[in-house]
Amino acid sequence: MKQIRETFYGLFHNKVDALGLAVFRVAFTLVLMAEVCQLFRFRNMIYDQIPFVYRGDIDVTLIFLFYFIVLGMMLLGLFTRVAMILNYVLGVIIFSSASHFEYHVFYAYLGVNFLMMFMPVSRVFSLDSLIEKIRYTHIGRPYQPDRKVLEINYLMPVFLAIGLVYFDSVFQKVTSPMWMDGLGMWMPSSLPMIVWNDTSWILNQEYLVKFFGYLVVVFETVFLFLFWFKRFRMPFFFLGTLFHLGILITYPIPWFALAVMGVYLLLIPPGFWVWVSGLFKSKSKSYRFYYDAECPLCNKVVVAIRHFDIFNKVDCVTVQGYATQEPALQGIDEQELLINIHGVAGSKVYKGYWAYVGLLKHMIYTAPLALLLAIPGISHLGQSIYRFVAGNRLTERCTSENCNIPVLQLPPDEKAEMLIQGWTRLRLTQWFWKWIIIVMTVAQCIIILGAPLIQKAVGKDTSTGRALATVAYWTQVPFQKLVGVTIHPVFMYNIHFDNYNHIFKFECNENGKRVPLLDDNGMVTDSYANGAMWVHYNFRTSSHTLVREVFEPSMFRYLSQFQHENNLPVGNYTIYVKEIETTDHWQHDFLRRQMAKPWKPAGTCKVSAGQYEFNWTPQMQAVFASE
Repeated sequence: MKQIRETFYGLFHNKVDALGLAVFRVAFTLVLMAEVCQLFRFRNMIYDQIPFVYRGDIDVTLIFLFYFIVLGMMLLGLFTRVAMILNYVLGVIIFSSASHFEYHVFYAYLGVNFLMMFMPVSRVFSLDSLIEKIRYTHIGRPYQPDRKVLEINYLMPVFLAIGLVYFDSVFQKVTSPMWMDGLGMWMPSSLPMIVWNDTSWILNQEYLVKFFGYLVVVFETVFLFLFWFKRFRMPFFFLGTLFHLGILITYPIPWFALAVMGVYLLLIPPGFWVWVSGLFKSKSKSYRFYYDAECPLCNKVVVAIRHFDIFNKVDCVTVQGYATQEPALQGIDEQELLINIHGVAGSKVYKGYWAYVGLLKHMIYTAPLALLLAIPGISHLGQSIYRFVAGNRLTERCTSENCNIPVLQLPPDEKAEMLIQGWTRLRLTQWFWKWIIIVMTVAQCIIILGAPLIQKAVGKDTSTGRALATVAYWTQVPFQKLVGVTIHPVFMYNIHFDNYNHIFKFECNENGKRVPLLDDNGMVTDSYANGAMWVHYNFRTSSHTLVREVFEPSMFRYLSQFQHENNLPVGNYTIYVKEIETTDHWQHDFLRRQMAKPWKPAGTCKVSAGQYEFNWTPQMQAVFASE
């Protein structure tokens, strides 16, 4: 018990380097950007009331375009706090509006987006940190922001986006015979319309796949209780990354897998990222940048150079202190060195505009920009701009007396008291995270009251069971939409796979192309059934329960997208069906047997001007009628 208290006390009081948070910010934003790009491409199919005909209540195009700007700001760490607030608001709008296409990574995005509004994710490796350095740097007093953050900041996204998800998921899985028989990984991976790669080489290893199936249940059961402790974080990181790498390889939901893997990065010790960053720093500098030590503007330029010199290739030195020791600068008057920027690489001297070109060249990753700036025409324009900016320095050297740069105070200390005595920004942060943990845990526990395990224990049809289910539902509604706390019945046999015996492919008669949903093996190899569309097509359109009134209007959306991309005002399609099997016990080569099933004619379809007409074969009409 003492060790547990010390561990949690340390999480809220120990400070660690913030570089790992910056790595997470970049990784998570890139995945989120990829997800938003995919939703933008299919925006008419997802958000229009009638695809490409009637938009509906709002035009999401402008929202998406603004969202891309916000994501770019997040990636660069520019005005990060404002960007994070806008990211959260736009995320709620975009993800909540795609209700028919939602899948579980949407909830992870909402939860992490909410937390990132309060996390110091731009403390380092950001333009915000550069702005802060420049703002508070004075002559002879370079400012370095505090790189340390509370350790709890690393674990909050893990708690909300992974820990609570696994905790709820266990209450779903323990009532599922599929998971309790060790087939939780094997069954979904053995149906062609669910996967985009044939992994029979591992599915055919009965004891191995059952071991992994049970391991997932055990892993999810203990995760929420143990990931707080340092000794478990790296094992959990490797196991969790392994599981989601398997998801990435097997299922066409790459952004889900990558998003969770991005959150798992936060379990890596912060010191690791500092060590990695040190590996990229050069032990020998190749370029010396000479600046005027008495010029406030020059001092701030040097701050920017050191911020972007991630490979440590540039040595910024003062003219007053080091120019006389530089053989390459011998013979150049000191006044000239103070008026014009000079750079030295070996025995080669760069002056003025070309000193900055040489600087970019030697910083390695900016070398392409240096080549661009050296092109005739661009270089002439650049030199003109340099002469204009440095014009006053040609007549009078910039000093603290004549440069119009305000002298600013240091930023407020997070340990300084705020409005209430004894309360500091640091203490407020500690209390805020504690309450977030309490509120989110309580909300998830209330939602679990509607889980099959609890309902079975109290009696689903009893007054108690109904009351618990009602409380769970009304708790879930706001928390799901706003912070992503919800139920997680992922891959349940009775909900998703039982009697899933018919899958379809559509071929366009006008151009002979197959609508990119399922290939000839019945596998998902094309983009229309990727990510959010994969969930919508496989579990809400062509599901284990075929309902004609659901299938036809849903399929109409995909066909409208296909016709728009192929410039077809009218589309006539031949529909084929593959009758597959599902099973509740392990079988050798089950996936390949389903892939080998033949396609049979199922009917035709015509789509034009926002209208559709399906004509099914008698056999398929009987299938629809029997559901």
